[in-house]
Amino acid sequence: MSHRIASTLAALVRAGTCYLKPTRRTIARAAVCEMLAPEIVVPVPEGALHFLCPNPRAAHDPSHLYLAEPETIRWIDALPDGAVLWDIGAGVGTYALYAARHRGARVLAFEPSAATYAVLCENVRRNGLSRLVDAYNLALAGESRLDHLFMAHAEAGQSMHAFGQRDTIATRLDAPLTQAVLGLSIDDFVARFSPPPPSHVKLDVDSIEEAILKGGAQTLARHTQGILVEIDGAARAAGGKAIIDALAAAGFAEDKAFARAGDTRNVLFRRG
Repeated sequence: MSHRIASTLAALVRAGTCYLKPTRRTIARAAVCEMLAPEIVVPVPEGALHFLCPNPRAAHDPSHLYLAEPETIRWIDALPDGAVLWDIGAGVGTYALYAARHRGARVLAFEPSAATYAVLCENVRRNGLSRLVDAYNLALAGESRLDHLFMAHAEAGQSMHAFGQRDTIATRLDAPLTQAVLGLSIDDFVARFSPPPPSHVKLDVDSIEEAILKGGAQTLARHTQGILVEIDGAARAAGGKAIIDALAAAGFAEDKAFARAGDTRNVLFRRG
């Protein structure tokens, strides 16, 4: 139904602007898109969060804020005062903005996809959270290097990307789209730039979680209290062993008391 309505409205815009000269026609259609500027408004205890939705996929995660990952919401709700959250694989900022607005957390959000990063930055701006949320268009990785982000789809809000490889947790990208991306290990990023170190980490990149954890072993062992990691797809099928081993090497163990019935795929690890 939604697609049929959208197709009808698009046809009306095309028909209403077809008489214009090519450049003017393009400008008029672009102005229509800008004026519509669809957004999702999500209620939170402090009021609401506003998320720009330039395509249907960018609307998916915000519209499922409380439903998709109940364990993530429960974890964020319990963040202590003064928490510094690193959201690695932040997407359009669904959880980064929730943590900043609801808990007053200082958030560093990392998102390598250019289209998604642009929407993330706009969401930070339109919610007035620039004081609390810094967004970085780079990939955290096992080592610092220039490489490519492999993507099945390049639109804002898409997932299942992989930095420096074609394999995601779900599939191998046989004919991927690519984007040149700077990759930095967590330890190198901290050593080079002295950002606020993470007291808490949310990690969801659909591909190289193990490498990211190994590349941040020193920082995580020194500064981090809790790490919420998505263990899904091939990683879950293997029992999450590689991720669990990488965390154990940095001094973390699963908090089994955190798990609840209805949790989806995120596992909480705490130091010690």
